[in-house]
Amino acid sequence: MKNSTARKLQQIPAGYLLMGVDPHKKKHVAVAMTQDAIVHAKLRFTNSKEGFEEMLERARAEMVRTGSRGVIFAIETASHYWRNLAYFLDEQGIPFRLINPFTLKRRREGEDVNRRKNDFRDAEMAAELLRTGKFIETRLPRGIYAELRATYHAYRRLVKDRARFTNLLKGLLDGLFPEFTQVFRNPRGKTALTVLSLCPVPRIIASMTLEDFVDSIRKEFHGRAPKVQKLHALYAASKTSVGIDAGAESISFELSLLTQRIRLNEEQIERTEAILVRLVDSITDSRYLLSIRGLSYISVAGIMAELGPLSLYRDAGQLIKMAGSNPTESESAGKQASHTPMSKKGRPGLRWCTWVAAVSLLRHNPDFASWAKDRMERPAHAHPLEKREVIGALANRLLRLAYALVKKQTMCRVPQMAEIAI
Repeated sequence: MKNSTARKLQQIPAGYLLMGVDPHKKKHVAVAMTQDAIVHAKLRFTNSKEGFEEMLERARAEMVRTGSRGVIFAIETASHYWRNLAYFLDEQGIPFRLINPFTLKRRREGEDVNRRKNDFRDAEMAAELLRTGKFIETRLPRGIYAELRATYHAYRRLVKDRARFTNLLKGLLDGLFPEFTQVFRNPRGKTALTVLSLCPVPRIIASMTLEDFVDSIRKEFHGRAPKVQKLHALYAASKTSVGIDAGAESISFELSLLTQRIRLNEEQIERTEAILVRLVDSITDSRYLLSIRGLSYISVAGIMAELGPLSLYRDAGQLIKMAGSNPTESESAGKQASHTPMSKKGRPGLRWCTWVAAVSLLRHNPDFASWAKDRMERPAHAHPLEKREVIGALANRLLRLAYALVKKQTMCRVPQMAEIAI
């Protein structure tokens, strides 16, 4: 059946009571609706086990009063507060579906000209979207996949912190010692961090002898050996530095604190990566993805954390829509837009992961590299792709290949990759 709405409507048994829920931090709101679109009850319940059980008692009472055979829930996913209720219902064996908050907002505004909005209206709209088949088909992650998703999300937060710390570090050095980043391209290196933790002020470095400066760094350096040539270049740069000396002592103290946070962040990232590798190795299907040349453990962890078991999907197109990397057309009055950008309506974490993986495959996988080159160098009438467009196409091709490998339970081979069309 190709009509997705018809397929979804078949998932709602006839004679079931529809319970729309608008979740919040302290109290949730629910509306009971029968399949003839008549609202029979409205209630509030706390975000606790007692509140959930009280809500189920009310739902059972409404089932008896309306003569319903069962109950199915529609939960809006505007925040993370829906997760506790969803897992509770799943453990109780009660069916539920998730409602996209964007769809709910557009439907509510389209039906009400006066744009009225309240919690009960949102819960009622969630039940209405369930009744008309406009819900999200989803499965809650369990077991190893739940652990993998939580760990990968923690890894992404640590990576964002690393970028934030690096930008803050460079910003402080631009005023205090702008020549520093010319000598050390990576200010997060071990030698650079040792200098920043001890004496980042160029005036202090210039007042020392070269031997004393190098010896002081060696004493505090944790590793095999500091980069002495870099230290010599930094010492020479300190002699002619245009850094601002006003407030240098306070900025130097802030830099020493920042270096501690960067070192802790790097340690946390290493520990998290080790956990991700262990979790990926414990999943059988991961070996098929790891057989793709140029695909790292972290990329595989991201794909499997965001998608869950690939065997549960009907086709590879679902993976691409989940990532939000599917091209979207724009046409009106017979006129089409010159470009078809990504929809970006899926999971940003999955889209980021596949984008980074596609860049790596472009560098380290000859098959992906030649495939991308053919798309970029094809004639003008065949619409050649630009660099960013071909990376997006590579990300989609990666998802198609991953789905095919898991579906066929086979390792990656070059002739097999050639059969995966964009």
